[in-house]
Amino acid sequence: MLTLAPPRTPRTPSAPAQQAARAPEPAGRVDPAPLLIAPAPERNVARPFLFTTSVHEPERPIVWPAHRHAEHELLWTDRGTATMLVEGRQWTVTPGVGLWIPAGAEHEGHTRDRTAVRATYFAPDAWDPGWVSPTAVRLAPAVRELLIHLKRARMTVEQRIRAQQVCVDMLEATELVQLEVPIPGDRRLALLVEMILADPADDRSLEQWASILSMTTRTLTRVFAAEVALSFAQWRRLVRMRAALALLAEGTSVKVVSREVGYRTPSAFVTAFRKTVGCTPGEYAARQ
Repeated sequence: MLTLAPPRTPRTPSAPAQQAARAPEPAGRVDPAPLLIAPAPERNVARPFLFTTSVHEPERPIVWPAHRHAEHELLWTDRGTATMLVEGRQWTVTPGVGLWIPAGAEHEGHTRDRTAVRATYFAPDAWDPGWVSPTAVRLAPAVRELLIHLKRARMTVEQRIRAQQVCVDMLEATELVQLEVPIPGDRRLALLVEMILADPADDRSLEQWASILSMTTRTLTRVFAAEVALSFAQWRRLVRMRAALALLAEGTSVKVVSREVGYRTPSAFVTAFRKTVGCTPGEYAARQ
């Protein structure tokens, strides 16, 4: 499984990556501090309770290496965004919409700066909603507040069980915008996938990438179609729109988002966003 590379994290590139390196970034852009490896959370759900919640609020981005566990997990944020790779698909977690990760599913990911991320773990034999694959779950403000209250408050066993039942009764799968980005598994595409996930604004053409990867344009086109049933251009646009969703959810302006995800003008970005997501960036931001 491909390890996600967080945006603009300093690293020592391989020889092919050095050949593919882009021109120096404009002055004024500062690389982020190194990532933190997320500490192992307390996942054990004591009987007779339904779940337990782990809270992380670091100043720097954090990363979760690939792992799996016996509990269901609901990953959510109160501030900022988290990007997760689950069973070959990339998800972005924003405030108000969490990601349900079924027990046993391998997953990895990272957060952006100053993200208030929470992970609620459920014992499968105590509560199981039947979501057998990764699922976007709506978390209303009242649910998020109650989950944190349960984390910090002292209660009797009976009071806690009743409050937890209220929480789970309010969890529901949502059809809110949650673009899934399929990740090609062919090792020949590893460098391309790594670099575009790390920098969606990378604007090299299919022909340029074919040259970098030492394959013909026709072969690259065929491999992409076989891996993800999308053209290279369609896949890159999906990666860009996924990154745009995260930035818009953080309150970033449309002008800045358009530049960050590789569009020369805001109007070109708005057109692509509407075509992919089904609404304008402003309409999406207003829902957050």
